[in-house]
Amino acid sequence: MGVTEDRRRPLHVLLVEVPGNGLVRIECEATAAAAGHILAVHPAESDVLLVCGTPGPELQTLLDRVWDQMPYPKHRATLTRPDEIATVLGAAQDALANRPAQRSAAREDQDTIHHADESMHHDDMTADGHDHTSMDHMSMSGPGGYPLADGADDRDGLEMDVLHRRLGPILPAWPAGVVLDVTLAGDTITGASASMIDVDDYQHAEPQNVAAIALDQAAQVLAVAGWDAAAARTLRVRDLAVTGRRDQARKRLLPLRRRVERSLLLRWSLNGLQVRPGVDVRTVLLARLERATVSLNAAQFEPEPSTTADEIPALIEGRDIGSARLIVAALTVHPGRRTDITEQAGTTRHPHHG
Repeated sequence: MGVTEDRRRPLHVLLVEVPGNGLVRIECEATAAAAGHILAVHPAESDVLLVCGTPGPELQTLLDRVWDQMPYPKHRATLTRPDEIATVLGAAQDALANRPAQRSAAREDQDTIHHADESMHHDDMTADGHDHTSMDHMSMSGPGGYPLADGADDRDGLEMDVLHRRLGPILPAWPAGVVLDVTLAGDTITGASASMIDVDDYQHAEPQNVAAIALDQAAQVLAVAGWDAAAARTLRVRDLAVTGRRDQARKRLLPLRRRVERSLLLRWSLNGLQVRPGVDVRTVLLARLERATVSLNAAQFEPEPSTTADEIPALIEGRDIGSARLIVAALTVHPGRRTDITEQAGTTRHPHHG
């Protein structure tokens, strides 16, 4: 009876998109939501880690760290085709219901952690204090996991605190694979660098469902802007589009577009956030909704211009973190330069855990 109840219990699925696999991730979200499962946003609240696409070595390292942060019972899987989703979710429910196997895996993990702690303690006792690869030297975090502040001079020559933060590559409403390192003086970004992980493995394919992709990108902007109700409505229309219910999607998209276009608060909150000369975040948002409408009507459409990672810093320097996130949410990012970030990268699922 307990196994049957566990089998029916909703999954808490943490989805990670490998760059170039957006449509797989969208279809997985739609299928999971239709089945009553919950889309998680943080490892601590997840019991299934589901990777959409085949991860490269850098992302794989980060996924292992995410996995370590998830409590038992838990399950992880990778899927590369939408027709695998139902099977993978069913296998996850079976794996979580297998409590003896889960307890055994948890004990093995605890033994591994215990032996690692003993080894680290032994190394600390025998170190001579000159090893530049020690844990203290490598640590980038302060209390609560936040980086410690450095000092820098402001315009008046007075010293002020500066913080170094990393956003991505695993973050809600964030372009897949993008890593953004910023230096903050107060709440202002004074320096930034951006890259994409695993660019050697990046494979770009033209989206098969333009409407679903455009609606997904529009929902990202609305979510970061804090309009959760509109973001949720956009995702419901997206799910209709990706599951072939185009007529229903068209009917629901029209009033949604009108509401977004008429929102004075949204216009004000996105005002002045430019992504290209003469093009701000609101313009991109409305263009995405227009592109979805055109695609649902089977008409010709203009593709969204893409941005390389190298172009991002110039767009966000001088902004605060919230504005920077809005700008990045309005970008379609393709690889620029390559940077190996796994030695220092964290896995951020929420702006307050960056």
